[in-house]
Amino acid sequence: MKLKALAVVAILAAPAFANAAPFTLFAGNNINLEQGTKVTGDVGAKGNVTAKYGSQVTGNVAAGWNVTLEQNSQIKGNATAGNKVEVKYQANVSGDVAGKTNSPSLNTLPPATDFKTGGKAFGLKSGKTGELAGGQYGKVNLEYDSTLKLSAGTYYFDSLTVGAESSFIFDLSGGAINLFIKDNVNIGSNFDFEMLNGTANDIYTETKGNWTQGAWGEWFGTLFASGANSNLHFNQDSKLGGTFIARKNIQLDLGSTVVAMPEETAKVPVPGSLPLLTIGLASLALLRRRIAR
Repeated sequence: MKLKALAVVAILAAPAFANAAPFTLFAGNNINLEQGTKVTGDVGAKGNVTAKYGSQVTGNVAAGWNVTLEQNSQIKGNATAGNKVEVKYQANVSGDVAGKTNSPSLNTLPPATDFKTGGKAFGLKSGKTGELAGGQYGKVNLEYDSTLKLSAGTYYFDSLTVGAESSFIFDLSGGAINLFIKDNVNIGSNFDFEMLNGTANDIYTETKGNWTQGAWGEWFGTLFASGANSNLHFNQDSKLGGTFIARKNIQLDLGSTVVAMPEETAKVPVPGSLPLLTIGLASLALLRRRIAR
């Protein structure tokens, strides 16, 4: 997040997912961590988890099939696989390594939210700034270097297309923001994500399509690609914070980083609290039922 002159809250609400299952990345099929990626938190996939050259997971990794660590990659926790854990040249697992082991926490993915979209399309030309209130919209298209501000509420889009160098501003002063997209999301490079008066815990996003985001971009909060064939793909040097779940695959490209609660999003820490590292599936289901009503 490129921190600007944003308003700051005096007290933050308690984390919404404080007692949830410990997955920062979770996929119903495969997770691919490309060269130099870094994940702080636990990683789980029903299929394979592959950590490419020099990638690092500060947490545990569990796969329904194989966990593969390529050269110089690291898991600073345990590695568990339904089939095998393969640790290649100069790769390392700090904790326990266990193959032929079922992880019960991999057995369930939350169902997709039942929601309806449809409404007037919304667009912004290059260099323009706009604002939306909660409600139903058609296709939302932001051109190059545009800025969209969202306030507390629930939003329903047919699809979302965002040009390079653009920004979202999430104004959380009035409460949480929930964003539901029926079809694909395509976000260009250098996307800037701003939060006013809140943290990533206050933002929930779900798409029934695929989510594709360009290089050097950002996204924060809980993001669920819930469709039967939905994938998450973040290009080079993406900066992500929160929980990221896909029905099918998750791919992080070269140099991307993911943490459950980036320190810079918690502008005024709760006394005695630490950055949240275990946002996940159990409380996600409860939240989704509440916001879908």
